[in-house]
Amino acid sequence: MWGHEQGSTLFGNGHRTALLIIGVELTLTFYPIAESYFLVAGLILTLLLLWRLFPLSQQLSGGRRRILLALRVATIIVVLFVLLRPTLVYLTRTKQAASVVLLIDQSQSMSVPDEVGGKTRFDAVVETLQKNAAVLQKLAEDVQIHSYAFDGQLHALPLEKGLPKLPDAPRGNQTAIGAVLEDVIREVAGQRVIGVIMMSDGAQRAIYPRDTPPQPAAQRLRSLDQPLYTIRFGRARAGAEGRDIVLEDLFAPDRVFVKNELNIGTYLRAIGYANRTIEVQLFFETEPGKPEMVEKQRVTVETSDERIPVRFRYIPEATGERKVSIVVPPQPGEALITNNEQSTLVKVLAGGIKVLYVEGALRVEQRFLRKALDASPDIHVDYVRLDLRSREGRPADMDRRLQPGGYDVYFLGDVDATLFEGQELASLADAVSKGAGLLMLGGLQSFGAGGYAETPLAEVLPIRMNRFERQQPNEPVREDLHITGPVRMVPTPVGLKHFVMTLSPSPAENQRLWESIPPLDGANRWAGIKPGAIVLAEDDRGGPLLVAQFYGQGRVVAFAGDSTWRWCLHGFETAHKRFWRQLTLWLAKKEDTQQNPVWIHLAQRQIPLGERLFFEVGAGDPLGEAITDVTWQVEIVSPSGKRHPVAVRQQGKNWQGEFAETAEPGDYQLEVQASQNGQVLGQDKARFLVVKRDVEMDQPASDPGLLAALASASGGRSCAPEEFPEVLAELRQRLKEMEVPVATRVTLWDRWPVLLIFVGLTSLEWFLRKRWGLV
Repeated sequence: MWGHEQGSTLFGNGHRTALLIIGVELTLTFYPIAESYFLVAGLILTLLLLWRLFPLSQQLSGGRRRILLALRVATIIVVLFVLLRPTLVYLTRTKQAASVVLLIDQSQSMSVPDEVGGKTRFDAVVETLQKNAAVLQKLAEDVQIHSYAFDGQLHALPLEKGLPKLPDAPRGNQTAIGAVLEDVIREVAGQRVIGVIMMSDGAQRAIYPRDTPPQPAAQRLRSLDQPLYTIRFGRARAGAEGRDIVLEDLFAPDRVFVKNELNIGTYLRAIGYANRTIEVQLFFETEPGKPEMVEKQRVTVETSDERIPVRFRYIPEATGERKVSIVVPPQPGEALITNNEQSTLVKVLAGGIKVLYVEGALRVEQRFLRKALDASPDIHVDYVRLDLRSREGRPADMDRRLQPGGYDVYFLGDVDATLFEGQELASLADAVSKGAGLLMLGGLQSFGAGGYAETPLAEVLPIRMNRFERQQPNEPVREDLHITGPVRMVPTPVGLKHFVMTLSPSPAENQRLWESIPPLDGANRWAGIKPGAIVLAEDDRGGPLLVAQFYGQGRVVAFAGDSTWRWCLHGFETAHKRFWRQLTLWLAKKEDTQQNPVWIHLAQRQIPLGERLFFEVGAGDPLGEAITDVTWQVEIVSPSGKRHPVAVRQQGKNWQGEFAETAEPGDYQLEVQASQNGQVLGQDKARFLVVKRDVEMDQPASDPGLLAALASASGGRSCAPEEFPEVLAELRQRLKEMEVPVATRVTLWDRWPVLLIFVGLTSLEWFLRKRWGLV
């Protein structure tokens, strides 16, 4: 087929003529000398003018004149051909090397027979591939197909005539979609992948460390321009399940302090129990090996397939490793009851200190103070801010928190007394008299300036206050109530020997540290201190800064400063941590408590039969600083009593290990001992459960929603099996769009035939003219 494309002007940059022959486009283009048709025309006109000035001889016959005229016209045409410089361009399209990834789910849930005609999901996959064998084979001629089966891992599959060689049955015990997609991205890194096809039921059922969420991997595929096409199999509510109650996972902290609140949660999935009430029970090991039902609740199921969050709260009364279980009794018509229970282990620690920190102003001090206490694993801080402008964020149970037994220690920051309601301050005074500790920090609305002179805390605090010290919020700062900085904190002789003020075991070093610590920005000015109060630190003018006293069974400290955070900015972070930890311990009457320097962290407290346990161990000082020069002895005791030595490897400041011999279900115990310079530094133990549970078949329903979400996130789409040919056609179209045009230029004017014709024409004319006697 011929086509023409004309330039915008008569003497533009060329006239092109295109011819398409069997996928090859031919284009003829003229490139006149000096890129000017005017110059070409001028040269031709010059030749014609010369011809006119030197005409052919009139002595020649008509026939000879016509021969010479034809030779001259032919010569001019050849000259014109050379001046126009015609070029032939061959335009072809070259296919680019590309790949397609084919992922086939071979986990056990693919054996559920919920496809049309009672076929299993895996059989439906095989049938879909066989129906499209010819198309796949044709695609394999143009691209490289990477075929994999997947379950918890990725398994390469050979291809035979375009079809992957599949296993005879799906037997994988996990479906790790997220981890598998990450594996695929690594496997085909550097290749041009035009698409990833996943044939699966879409339900992610994986355990650590293969339980990677799939959504980030799908987003990475989009950034790589590698769309994911998901071919969905199975039904969202599998027929093999019937009616079922499923407890999905169990959420509980790894450890909790004794007599502190333990929060436990799970998700209950109810299938086929619409408009029914289900009882959920909480069991706790009140004594080792003796689980007891400690709480229960009833949840109402409204639809035929519903996922309901369930939350429990329990306060353990004894220390040790305790088993926690959430159980649903078997329901009428339930097809499977092995998934009606979830269990884990929680370590209940002794000596934990609960601190309630109440602050009124958004200031820097509270952030650094909380960070210092958070470094101590045996101190837990609850932070509450009472805003003078709005009371919307005020906890509904504030009065309960301030009552005796609520917390071990209370911190009051820059919070005005009017922000407390009813009998809250009276409850706090009662809590201190019955053994709690109390600290009031300096601030514009602290002590007398904050209105505490006429509250129950006036009797509790170790300083004197009166009602005339009151400074209303937003009033100018009263110089008689506040000291402007810098204010150096100087320990008194009594203070240097006190537990709170001991920053170093060496008295000389302790003295040096206090002399080096940066000054405070300012402090509260007190009218005086009460008899029996102990001044632990003064300012550099002799005024009291840190004062302590006993009140009833409790301990109370008044600290006039509010800018110890500056210590951290000048390299005294360790001293800052030690000061606040020791002050908290003293208030809680636990200054003699020795913290176990050795700890264990388990990746999971419950693992399926045959899976690996991953754990981490470490050692640290009371301030949370890691101790790295230690050696470890690690053993795991199986339910039968057999002891298994386990090696650990150092990773940064801690050590990591893994244990694979979990073929026996039951209760295991991890025991560690750390030594430093040949001396035992400490020991610790941790229990974990190995359960005989089928991760795949306990919840075999498919999840088409996840498949659709992943496909959309990657730029692909989710399809039914009958749409598989459309996916293959779309991939072929993507391949065609990636073809690269390649142009080959062939110049016609500078070839030897053109020169031969020109020489031949001029030579022939010269020969004839000479023969005819014209020269």
